[in-house]
Amino acid sequence: MTEVRARANVLFEEAARPSLEEIAATLRELGIGGYAADAFCALVRVPQATAGDLILKTGIPDSKIYYALDELAEKGLIEVQAGKPKTYRAVPSREAEARLAGMLDAKHERERGAVKRVSALLEPLRAATKSPSTDLAFIVKGLPNVVARAQSMIASARREVVVLASDERFFRKLEPDLVKAGHRRVKLRIAVPDIAIDKDLEKSAELRSIVCSCMILVVDGQQVLTVTRTTEDEAYGITSTDETLVRLGMEYWESPRCCVECD
Repeated sequence: MTEVRARANVLFEEAARPSLEEIAATLRELGIGGYAADAFCALVRVPQATAGDLILKTGIPDSKIYYALDELAEKGLIEVQAGKPKTYRAVPSREAEARLAGMLDAKHERERGAVKRVSALLEPLRAATKSPSTDLAFIVKGLPNVVARAQSMIASARREVVVLASDERFFRKLEPDLVKAGHRRVKLRIAVPDIAIDKDLEKSAELRSIVCSCMILVVDGQQVLTVTRTTEDEAYGITSTDETLVRLGMEYWESPRCCVECD
């Protein structure tokens, strides 16, 4: 019977190992130290344990175990019972979930704050680089990057956005951003195939039916993005602030060979 129980325990440990490894990996992603993550995974398997028990179970050095346990206690993931020695136990799963969710929210807030700080630092640096070199054309490769650049340009618009999009799938990726621009009272000029579009765009935008095969975005008469092909791997865009290229982009909108007025 003892051998059966021992074998059962071994099988149970083997079955639990992938789950414990995933828990430990997630804790590390949330910023918890490796020793603390290992200690927590050990504690969730037992009702309670001392630091000595955890050292034997995990192999964490005795010089590190108390730092690990203090970290878990500070995060609210374990409870500590006073005594000689102290006893530790993991909090209930619901409470652990709430604590981890709070850590995740805090991590996201820190990351969002970091992005805003980088953006704030970049703005004056980019402004200081204004020179004739900004009139050159730059290539953006890959559909996700092209779409992201187009969305960023639309988000930066203050007066006017002109969109000529013969590819419906590409237009659909920009449609929510155009709606937001319309809500900011940005003037919208849109040329697309004969497709149904967002009701707000129907009301706020000047619409034309596109009769050519082109994809051009012009923002505030200052930036232009032309897109060639829209398949995931082959798509690329050319973006520029060159006045001649911007004017050419606007001429596509004005040309009756390119777009026709909607009824």
